[in-house]
Amino acid sequence: MAGGHSRTTTLNQALPKDASGFIAAQKPDLVMNLLPAESRNQIATDCLKAGVNLMFPAYADDQIRAMEPQLKEAGRTWLFELGLDPGIDHMSAAKTISGIHAAGGKVESYRSTCGAIPSAEANTNPWGYKLSWAPEALIGASRRTSRIMVDGTVVEWPDGVTYEHAFLEEVPGMGCYEVYANADAVPYLKIYGIPEAKSIFRGTYRYVGWAETIVAMNQLGLFGLEPEDFKGLTFRRAIARKCGAAGHADTEAALCAKLGLHPASAIILRLKWLGFLEDRPVPASCGCSRDLVRFLFGERLFYTPQERDLIILMDEVVAFYPATGKRERHISTLIDFGVPGGDSAIARTTGLPPAIAGRLLLEGRIKQKGIVLPTLPDLYEPCLAELQREGIRMAETVVQL
Repeated sequence: MAGGHSRTTTLNQALPKDASGFIAAQKPDLVMNLLPAESRNQIATDCLKAGVNLMFPAYADDQIRAMEPQLKEAGRTWLFELGLDPGIDHMSAAKTISGIHAAGGKVESYRSTCGAIPSAEANTNPWGYKLSWAPEALIGASRRTSRIMVDGTVVEWPDGVTYEHAFLEEVPGMGCYEVYANADAVPYLKIYGIPEAKSIFRGTYRYVGWAETIVAMNQLGLFGLEPEDFKGLTFRRAIARKCGAAGHADTEAALCAKLGLHPASAIILRLKWLGFLEDRPVPASCGCSRDLVRFLFGERLFYTPQERDLIILMDEVVAFYPATGKRERHISTLIDFGVPGGDSAIARTTGLPPAIAGRLLLEGRIKQKGIVLPTLPDLYEPCLAELQREGIRMAETVVQL
């Protein structure tokens, strides 16, 4: 696609393996890394060696943050967390919190929940989900540790335990969804400049039933990365092995016993529908349990060209104003649908923010050096304004408490 633009040159390179020499030779003004998350640290290291600016839409981890002193010394800027979530959620939060602080308010609590799911008419499978982004990231999140803070106490759910603490939430005008905590929310107290807040939560929306199924799959060890030999096994026999069933035992009965479920349980029915009980060979490409999930997800959880995906992002900030004694709930909501036969909602909301921010950096409008998140007015104000012109806008509501 880029090859059709008069100001682009396309190259066929084996990245990120060959990235170091490529970046050093080209010495670009900005590297926009749109490769999967596992490429993040290698590409960042290559950019640091070459002394070039970098943009990556997803999270900046501890290894990335450890590079910041060298970045500042070199006078370079790395833009991170510039997609939808993280990304637009940060921009919305920073804008709302800035307004609260300017009015003399203090933030008591912050929560942000986001989901990329099928629209109601495209919700046509028993999982309530279809892949609109990298399956590796989705599957990896199934064992991610989550941290939140509730009334001043940090709560941590390691290794996917967060799915055991899902709850239901209604989104006005859209319906009721499942919510579970996503990743580590606690550092954002500092990032957002709200040390006064006593509660913070970052979560994910799914259709009802997702969390219980992920809990069951974690019980089966289906998200493991440890090498396994599936040679000669069918999916049914692979599951039998996970359940400790020997020989030609009834795999479905063993599965139900392992999970403590009835054969008519929605979880069992979902696993059967996906293909885990089928008598067909496991592909040779599967070298760990997670590969089984990745293969079946990719085979069954897909959008057709005319189906729409749905983005729901809702932020809530509770603020107290000491001078007046007033308490307010600030709610920011983004609802966006994909275009049948055109761009998906997830493509627009994750692709446009980094493109806008990259242009701002190249135009010299972002002065800060080091690792930069979209919580700076110089970044979030023009980004939000341009996103609104593209039809992506947060609806703002303030409720007096």
